[in-house]
Amino acid sequence: MFDVEPIRSIIDAIQDGIYITDARAVTIAVNRSYERITGLNRSILIGRYMGDLVKLGYLSNSASLEVLKRQEVVTLVQTINGSQKILVTGSPVFDERKQLMCVVTSVRDITELLRAKHAQEQLENLFRSQSQYKISSFSEELIISRETQKIFDLATNVAKYNSKVLLRGETGTGKSKLARYIHSISPRATHAFLELNCSGIPDNLLEIELFGYVPGAFTGASTKGKKGLLEISHQGTLFLDEIGDLPLSMQVKLLKVIEENRFLPVGSTEFKEVDIRIISATHRNLEEMVKAGEFREDLFYRINVVDIELPPLRQRNSEILPLIQQSQKSFNEKYQMDKQFSPEVIESLTLHDWPGNIRQLVNVIERLMVSTTHTEISMHDLPDYLHHEKQLPKQGVTLKDKVLAYEYELIVEALNIHGSTRATAEALGVEQSTLVKKITRFKQ
Repeated sequence: MFDVEPIRSIIDAIQDGIYITDARAVTIAVNRSYERITGLNRSILIGRYMGDLVKLGYLSNSASLEVLKRQEVVTLVQTINGSQKILVTGSPVFDERKQLMCVVTSVRDITELLRAKHAQEQLENLFRSQSQYKISSFSEELIISRETQKIFDLATNVAKYNSKVLLRGETGTGKSKLARYIHSISPRATHAFLELNCSGIPDNLLEIELFGYVPGAFTGASTKGKKGLLEISHQGTLFLDEIGDLPLSMQVKLLKVIEENRFLPVGSTEFKEVDIRIISATHRNLEEMVKAGEFREDLFYRINVVDIELPPLRQRNSEILPLIQQSQKSFNEKYQMDKQFSPEVIESLTLHDWPGNIRQLVNVIERLMVSTTHTEISMHDLPDYLHHEKQLPKQGVTLKDKVLAYEYELIVEALNIHGSTRATAEALGVEQSTLVKKITRFKQ
């Protein structure tokens, strides 16, 4: 009855997969969308008993068989050919005598649904950021979440003043980008923004970089001399990254620059006036360093007029997905690629702690994109330390506990797909109030 026109054309026009079995669980109809979603041809399915298809490994389980057992709507996750996951909902069809005629199963590709979910999250994040922050084009690179909104509000406010700012936070949390943002919306935005990493540079080289030198200042010096960062950044902003690593001898000289707004180039006897704004950053505890005599107390109070601390990425994990998508777009453009990440990879990356914060995440994204040869990056491409799965609550070993655990897994899976309890309840074939009660019980 289903293989005649116009019924055949009608079910083929449906975008969801449709799979129909008779009352004995023998396949009688499959639409084109099912073939597209699963990759299984109807010629190997029509006339086949569902139990045989499961035994042969085409399907991991059968919604039709479950419907025949229970005589009610059944929703479950099915694995096709051992890898692809689909969500299937089987519905019994009864005649006027209440006798089961057939089972109609609708099929949705979880992979496609996850892609839609992630795309929606990205779009919402983008709209939220654009509506809250009307700032310069530089800000398009910034990811702002609930956890960092107040930080950017503060940064936006202090940008219009010349007050010195101390940025704190673990390595890789985005302190340099925040410093650039402050400069980009400040009255100094049309002048230079220069950055000096104070970590691991010998005293004499640091002094040359900061103060410059006059011709003949030392053996091997250029006959033309060299301007230092202080002079080049005149009327602009000088960003001193990792200022906690600045040697004590250089701390004294920097303090004089801050106090007097002038400096002596190496080898010179004439002071140069300078008008700069200094933004500093560190991942170290400067208060403890002051107590230990490793950092000058007077310099600490000079640079610490406005104190801003950036939380680690693990405390703002809502930013991970937008950061992945931003980096993916950037590297696709940079290397002329068209690489994509599978939803499973994205889920796993969002569950990682990222001890190296944004810098580590971006480096991992680049490494995955340049080291793989295929278009879609899958779980097989991830190193072991990045394999994560959402953990279900620990359950006992009784049948009741196992049933509850399975029920929990199905509900969480459906919620992730459908978003609202109303849509989830409809997909699972239960009342919304029943679903809400179950969710509440699981949370207890």
